[in-house]
Amino acid sequence: MLCTKIKWMFWAIVGPELVLSVAIGQFASARRSVRRFHGLGYETWTVRHGFFADMGGILLQPTNSTPFLVNGRQLAYLVEKQYIPCPNIAAEEIWDKSKTDTLARVLTLLQTCWFIVQLLGRAILRLPTSTLELSTGAIVLCTLGTFICWLHKPNDVFTGIVLTTEVTTAHILIDAGDAAAVPYRHTPLDFVAKESFTCSYDMMGFLNLRCDNRERPLRCFPNDRFPDIGSLEKFALFCMSTAYAAFHFIGWNFRFPTRLELLLWRLSSSIILGATIFFWIFETIAARHRFGRWDKYLIWLGLKKQALSPKTDVESNMKRQDTVHRLDAFEREQKQAKSMLGWEVGLLMPFVFLYAAARTYMIVEALASLRELPIGVFKTFEIGQMLPHW
Repeated sequence: MLCTKIKWMFWAIVGPELVLSVAIGQFASARRSVRRFHGLGYETWTVRHGFFADMGGILLQPTNSTPFLVNGRQLAYLVEKQYIPCPNIAAEEIWDKSKTDTLARVLTLLQTCWFIVQLLGRAILRLPTSTLELSTGAIVLCTLGTFICWLHKPNDVFTGIVLTTEVTTAHILIDAGDAAAVPYRHTPLDFVAKESFTCSYDMMGFLNLRCDNRERPLRCFPNDRFPDIGSLEKFALFCMSTAYAAFHFIGWNFRFPTRLELLLWRLSSSIILGATIFFWIFETIAARHRFGRWDKYLIWLGLKKQALSPKTDVESNMKRQDTVHRLDAFEREQKQAKSMLGWEVGLLMPFVFLYAAARTYMIVEALASLRELPIGVFKTFEIGQMLPHW
């Protein structure tokens, strides 16, 4: 547990936008879980329930079968098919399992807000700021987004709940038909919805360097999952990640110990912002390719033949107003998405290395520049000085 916390603390400093991506994805998955359970008539299901299920808080024990974890989507499938009743666990009971210190959260939030006020005050009064404070401000920007997304997420839950069912795992798979014919990668209910992308399994597995738990079915969900997100969450993530990258441009005219360090800061800031914008443009184009949204244009230009298979009803379902049908359409679209091609990875890697080099320099420079600071950095001010006087 300590190693996990150290890992996430490291990434929160080195790549806070990555942690924000995970947080937004988990929040989006929990919200989809709420909409699905409400669509099934279970109005007591909350975002907190969704987080609890997705983080591995529910273990299914089929008859004469190996127990395995189920996430929120798989749990809704089991409830919908009447294999199990909806878990009767209150949101307060889940929160009681959490080790989150509410007072510590409030104090941390107040301290963060005070730090932002200090940065704004120094800008209004034209007092110099150190690059360390500027870098901290950029991290705080992403951390606030992460804090909001994880506001209802239980923390350090060691004991989940066990749900039993009278049917066997084989019975569930046989009832599912051809959809469950493909061997599972994580748990027997992988066929219900596409499993989220993980660094330890998918990314490192792509390089033949898997570092996930090899036990199957999983008895612990990995905490490096990047759940699928919709257009609204993508737009929010785009705004936050771009704002984080652009925040470093505030230091464009800061005083640095040497001219070279100033130029390197400007270059690194430009690389981080440029790489962020390029990624989002590239991801938008690549996503349309993976979901087949370019196909109709390629067919019209004669560059691709019309598929003989009947057209899926994904697009038509996406237009339906019924919540469950729209969620089903979203999941089918994710399942039908094409895998990332080798040329996509090859095109992204140079930008990834450039971004990593620029980010490393800015972290080092934020500390190295402390050796020679303008005298104004040490000046303090009163809040009243920020207010206009007549």
